[in-house]
Amino acid sequence: MILSIEESIQRLKAEIIAQDWGLSTKRIDLLEAAFSCLQERFKNRKAAHAILIMAGSVLSYVKRKGENTPSNSIDFLKEAMAHIVNLYEADTFDPESEEKLFNGLYYRFNGLKKKIKEEREKQAGRSDEPADEEPEEEKSPVESEEEIEGLFFPDDRIDQIFIPETIARIKETITSLHFKADADTDLAEVDLLLNDLQMSLERAEKVGTTIKQLVANLQTVRQTILDPDGVDGEKLEQARETSGSSNSELTTKESKQNTVVKQSIKKCPPMVLRELIFDDISLYVEESAISLIRTISVGRQRSYIRNSSVPLKDFARLFRGLAKQFEGHLGNIPDKKLKKLTLPVMMPQGLGLSVVPENQALTLVCVTNGQWNGALLCSSVSEVTTTMVGFQAARNGDILGDGFCEEGRQFLLLDTVSLLRREGFLTMV
Repeated sequence: MILSIEESIQRLKAEIIAQDWGLSTKRIDLLEAAFSCLQERFKNRKAAHAILIMAGSVLSYVKRKGENTPSNSIDFLKEAMAHIVNLYEADTFDPESEEKLFNGLYYRFNGLKKKIKEEREKQAGRSDEPADEEPEEEKSPVESEEEIEGLFFPDDRIDQIFIPETIARIKETITSLHFKADADTDLAEVDLLLNDLQMSLERAEKVGTTIKQLVANLQTVRQTILDPDGVDGEKLEQARETSGSSNSELTTKESKQNTVVKQSIKKCPPMVLRELIFDDISLYVEESAISLIRTISVGRQRSYIRNSSVPLKDFARLFRGLAKQFEGHLGNIPDKKLKKLTLPVMMPQGLGLSVVPENQALTLVCVTNGQWNGALLCSSVSEVTTTMVGFQAARNGDILGDGFCEEGRQFLLLDTVSLLRREGFLTMV
């Protein structure tokens, strides 16, 4: 079952105000579909995404308990859904406020888990105060330890979505997931952790070479401090010779690598590209893939980021047809239908690019590939084009590789096709 964003929000509102606190199988299925849609909608807002993960975990618990679900679980579920509706309908995006909201809800989430465990121990006769004897047929089913731990995350699991962890702790968490993964493991939680690690790896690749160079420089500085006046000249000379030898070996390796690089650069038919700036990172896109470029206001930018979509009716003009403003497939759609369409705000991945557009990203670029369409938010777009005549494959997320112009200048090429297939809309109009 697939729901749209609006349908998902309406489903949450219906359950929030519902007087019947029992959830039927059909209503649970609808909520699961709504949570799935909204997790995708809020994937770039960690606090809201984490709230949805907690709500989804409790919903799974309710689904398994059925009529025996404790009322406090439904209370928490309704509260979490109300917060999500409020975040969706808020006029502004306030990360600090969302983080505070998450922390408060997470505290109550742990409280709910503790109460359920205490109730389980009481029903099992392991509480400090002995429970009154009940006829066997009147006793409610007792949850096993596996039921509770399988339905609620361990105490520190959601913290890892929001709080940076050390490598040792991340390794421990992944090892635990590897050996305990089953149908009850929340896939969204795993995806979040995977995405964070991939971004960390990309950043590490960028700074790795710099760190090695800094270490070499510091070793030279240390040696100079140890022997500032040449007292131990013989050892210093040996160190310099060793350093020179290492540098010579490094130069030889670099020379070989450069030869390999030159050999791997392939000539390609001339391709016209346009430069886009994301977080001070320059990426080039095929000119033919761009269907519209517009400068937008700060208010519209925040609205587009909050809703993760761009309504095309925003570009309608009184004396200018909407379709005529677009290149490619969108330019062939009648204005009446085009005004009803929205394009998703897509975020390129790779090279440590931010998951949320920066404040200066006030240039909207609509990109297209056949019937696939989407929108990018960047800080600027070059007014001049560049012609690529050479290409070297070096994929990094959505970065396809390095392009080369006739003057030998090198630049990064954005793979709009893979980006559109992953985050774009297929407009079948």
